[in-house]
Amino acid sequence: MKLLLVYYTGTYNTRFLTDEIERRLLDRGHAVDRVEINRAAKPVETEGYDLIGFGYPVYGFNSPLPFNRYLRRLRFRRGQKYFIYKNSGETFAMNNASSRIVLRRMRRKKLDFCGEYHYVMPYNIHFPFDRAFVREILAEDAKLMEIMLYRLERGIVSEIKSNIIYNLAAAAVSVQKIGGRVNSFFYRVDREKCVKCMRCVRDCPEENIRYEKGKIRFGHRCDMCMRCSFYCPTAAISIGFLEGWKVNGDYRLRDLADDPSPVLPYITAESKGFYRCFYPYFRRIDAEYDRLFSSSEEET
Repeated sequence: MKLLLVYYTGTYNTRFLTDEIERRLLDRGHAVDRVEINRAAKPVETEGYDLIGFGYPVYGFNSPLPFNRYLRRLRFRRGQKYFIYKNSGETFAMNNASSRIVLRRMRRKKLDFCGEYHYVMPYNIHFPFDRAFVREILAEDAKLMEIMLYRLERGIVSEIKSNIIYNLAAAAVSVQKIGGRVNSFFYRVDREKCVKCMRCVRDCPEENIRYEKGKIRFGHRCDMCMRCSFYCPTAAISIGFLEGWKVNGDYRLRDLADDPSPVLPYITAESKGFYRCFYPYFRRIDAEYDRLFSSSEEET
């Protein structure tokens, strides 16, 4: 197959997943092109692709506004096949509603839906995830990726069920439409900590940060992706109302994924509170992976 991967990424979780998907597709002999969405990205030509993958991080139970805006600019051929791969830091049921805008738009354009897959990735807001937890997440994501590619190659459609309650609740709590714009008035940079590396200016996907007259200044089209504060090498950026939830520091996902030491279970049947939701989610992935691949692995 010839595939096109179109994705938006904030702190590069979706880019990491896209890297992994591309690598596995190429290993299987498929041809892959990709487009990372940012303010400068031009609409890509979709004609000639057998399958298109749309990837995004879930923001407040919704797909990111820059992702939605970019998809509106694309033209498709009736009957083109597509799938969705999304990620979030938790498996709450309201995340099921996050693709409703994409799904509705693709139905109107008469595209053929081939599946939706929800990956877990570590938080870039609220609180940092423990290294052992991230390693287990990546191991489960790798299994889900194999399941996804197995189904896509065989035309097996996998659907994530939502309902009117989830859809309405997700729409009600969406904060992107005004949240980023309002909160950006309160962004600040600690001038004593700032080393003027310009990483925030250079890397902002919305080109919302600039350096003027010796100061870092913020515009008001922020999508709250948290890339600037997450990757600031000196944690110099204050993110307004969300400062108490700020997470700073690269998880180094590639290093964790390539770590050869055994992945120990971080999530168990005894996990409590926030972590409880991951246990049934991981067990479902394990069960489906074993069903599809255990017999073939034993034969080899």
